[in-house]
Amino acid sequence: MWSVVILVSYFWNSHQVQSLLLDQARTELRANFFKDQTFRLWATKHGGVYVPVTETQKPDPYVEFLPERDIVTSSGKTLTLINPALMVRQFNELAKSKFGAEGHISGIKPLNPINTADEWEFKSFDMFKRGAKEFTEVTSMNNEPYLRLIRPMHMAAPCLKCHAQQGFTVGDLAGGVSVSVPLTPIERLREMRMITLGAGHTFIWVLGLTGIGIARRQIITRVEEREQIFDSLQENEARTRAIVSSSLDAIITADANGIITGWNEQASTIFGWSEQDTLGEVLSNLIVPERLREAHNHGLQRAAASSQVHELNRRVEVVGLNRDGQEFPVELSITTFYIDGEIAFTAFIRDISDRKAAEEKIERDYASQQLIASVLETSLQPAPFEQRLEQILHQLLATSWLNLQGKGAVYLVNDSGDTLEMATQSGMPAKTVEKCATVPLGVCLCGQAAATGEVIYKACVDDDHHRIDSGSEQHGHYCLPIKSSDRLLGILTLYLDHDHQRSEEEIQLLSTISHTIGGMIQRNEAEQSLLHNAYHDDLTGLPNRLLFMDRLAQAMARHERNQDYKFAVLFLDLDRFKVINDSLGHSFGDKLLVKVAKRLESCSRPTDTVARLGGDEFTMLIEGPESELDISRVTSRIHSELRNPIDLIGHEIFAPCSIGIAFGNSDYKEPEEILRDADTAMYRAKSESSIQTVFFDEAMHTSALSRLTMETDLRRAFENQELSVHYQPIVAAATGEIEGFEALARWQRSDGSMVSPVEFIPVAEETGLINELGMWVLHQACKHTKQWREAHPKFKDLYISVNLSGKQLLQADLFNCIETILLGVGFDPSCLRLEITESTLMADTTANNNLLTKFRDRGYRFYIDDFGTGYSSLSYLHSFPFEALKIDRSFVLNLDQGSEHIDMVETIVAIAHNFGMEVIAEGVETEAHLKQLRDLGCERLQGYLFSRPLPPEAVSELLANPEKIAIKQTD
Repeated sequence: MWSVVILVSYFWNSHQVQSLLLDQARTELRANFFKDQTFRLWATKHGGVYVPVTETQKPDPYVEFLPERDIVTSSGKTLTLINPALMVRQFNELAKSKFGAEGHISGIKPLNPINTADEWEFKSFDMFKRGAKEFTEVTSMNNEPYLRLIRPMHMAAPCLKCHAQQGFTVGDLAGGVSVSVPLTPIERLREMRMITLGAGHTFIWVLGLTGIGIARRQIITRVEEREQIFDSLQENEARTRAIVSSSLDAIITADANGIITGWNEQASTIFGWSEQDTLGEVLSNLIVPERLREAHNHGLQRAAASSQVHELNRRVEVVGLNRDGQEFPVELSITTFYIDGEIAFTAFIRDISDRKAAEEKIERDYASQQLIASVLETSLQPAPFEQRLEQILHQLLATSWLNLQGKGAVYLVNDSGDTLEMATQSGMPAKTVEKCATVPLGVCLCGQAAATGEVIYKACVDDDHHRIDSGSEQHGHYCLPIKSSDRLLGILTLYLDHDHQRSEEEIQLLSTISHTIGGMIQRNEAEQSLLHNAYHDDLTGLPNRLLFMDRLAQAMARHERNQDYKFAVLFLDLDRFKVINDSLGHSFGDKLLVKVAKRLESCSRPTDTVARLGGDEFTMLIEGPESELDISRVTSRIHSELRNPIDLIGHEIFAPCSIGIAFGNSDYKEPEEILRDADTAMYRAKSESSIQTVFFDEAMHTSALSRLTMETDLRRAFENQELSVHYQPIVAAATGEIEGFEALARWQRSDGSMVSPVEFIPVAEETGLINELGMWVLHQACKHTKQWREAHPKFKDLYISVNLSGKQLLQADLFNCIETILLGVGFDPSCLRLEITESTLMADTTANNNLLTKFRDRGYRFYIDDFGTGYSSLSYLHSFPFEALKIDRSFVLNLDQGSEHIDMVETIVAIAHNFGMEVIAEGVETEAHLKQLRDLGCERLQGYLFSRPLPPEAVSELLANPEKIAIKQTD
């Protein structure tokens, strides 16, 4: 019986040893397989790694077709790509050398012959094609028994980087991943244990109780071995967990029902749930916002049914939910795997809140800069002020990230400074527009912002809205003062979404916009002032020559359209004004002109125009007279008014006048013609002491003969070389040094008498001789300037300034003519300054701008001449390529007449500097002028204080002795 017991025990223990060793082999086999599988998934997900090229690590020739296989770092180090297959193979080779287990990736179409399947692997491929998920078998390898396990390998998207050329697509069976564990060591162990077992049973059989003790020890040994195997499995699992836990992404695994089966540390960091809180819970209940859970669950069911996942192997941006219930943006990528034939999912999730916030900040900053640039560009456009203001408001309200309701308005402070007046609005209800058309300072939010000069923000409608419409929608308010330094210009008011939370970023942007609007308002005020001064006499406030001629042209055009429409021009000149001016002084003369202007206005109708042309010359445009009798009634009223004495600070002054009258008719083609004839009639009246009013008639045409004579003499002057060029110095205001000259034409007849440019230049303009005269002056000026620069090295940078008339700008070949002259003389264009008046430019702004741009590109430079006397507009300053602005001498001569004249010059200087131009003041005749112009910031000066225009030889002497120009250096 004991022998039977021992025998049964022997066979039973033999079987247990066999089973235990096989279990150990299978456990080791699966541990190696899952370790290999985890590494392969990781390698496939990243598409390979780059490693330095060494003697042992050469570039993989089987992926030579990849253009990015080898790269060179910025430090010059060469890196080569190890694709997933090579990584896994090297990993398996290392595992084999260290632990004896062999792993192998076998491909149906391997790139590397090493990955060619053996006979047993090919047999498993057929089983996989029939639906098998795993194949395990004991077989012979290298004449040694091995326990082998293989699972199918399907083509993933990252693998197509290398295998797409073989025709594979995602999901195709690409081969298999196998792990083989050698059984020889286990067989040896089994044989040794069988020997031990036999000896033990023999010993037991012999010794009995001793054998029982040995059997007990064997049982203990088997238990310990099982514990070692379990510990080995735990070690492998811990290794895998360490890899997953060290990932920078949250890695979450879930089964087909969305139950969480895996949760790494980064997932806890991102979502706030610990691993213990999540395992076994439904994924969507924890990290998917409630509004998206239905769609998520539906997609999960569809993916489980079809194995198709929208986010598979690519990153998409979705919304996540943390433990505190807050939603935040995440980047998601999903991979699939199978457990016991059931599909499961691995989600790789990255919190992109910081990145999205940075992107939104960049987008807002860009939008803000675009808005500021657009508003600034709009503010500088030559469009009507109201139109620009409305356009800026629309641009601001269209800014999406400001949470505006598309409603707002711009208020401007009225002239009295105590009321806001709505200048433009957008989207506001009609009732609100009516109620808020004017707002006193201190009333309602807009008035409060105006009174305090501070930004006012309200998140909702409240009692501070004194004028709010009862039916108005809930909203918030921004009221921003529009200021210039400390001066309030207006208020920008904007409607916001109800309970909007303000930010410093938006306040800064809105403040910038309000400052830009303030700058536009300032520029508009300055421009309107300049325009008014350009069209009105600064002494009397009457329209000046420019405005009068414009209205006269309109009357002529109206007569051209309707012959029944009649008009007449009156030209008035005060008698004995020079005597009054010389005896009582210029200030009395100016006061007299102001009084006369008021009396002339009292004699006119609202439809008539009274203008001062200059000096003591006035004109009147009478519209709609029926006959000469109507005109005579007007002139009678004028003579009657001016016969009455004018009280000037204790002096009774009588200021009778002579009046010349010309009726409009179809024979007149230009306004100047009828004004000329009225002027002629006035001179006839003045010459006839007994007649104070004269109507122009044909007999007066004889006076035109003198101008014809002037034209003839001017043509002969060219032939007889009676014309010359004189030069007036242009000096630096700061140092008094000569920087250039202005070329001025002079005419001395053969008898020695001088003809004023005022007389012959207009004749040259009218007859077309100005083109020939202008080119001759330019040639002489360039020739002389070149000689002076060469003879006087100290003045090697000397420049010459030459005037261009309107007639010359109309000359088709003007550019070629000037180029020919400069090439012939050998003169540098950069040393030439071409002066053009404002009125000349505005004749054809487009053509003139194109011409001046062509000159500028060649190196020529341009000055605006006689600024303030013509068509003063900021738009042409912005449009034309000017380098400097010349203030007309009339402004300079009036500097000592009052602060308003100084303010005018200061405004002109500021405008020029704002447009990047320098300022040259003409007509500087006194030390007082010099000091004032220096203080106002003029860079260069010109006038009799420094020198009269000089002939060329006198200029040479002056350059040799520049100290002859005496300038007192003022503080």
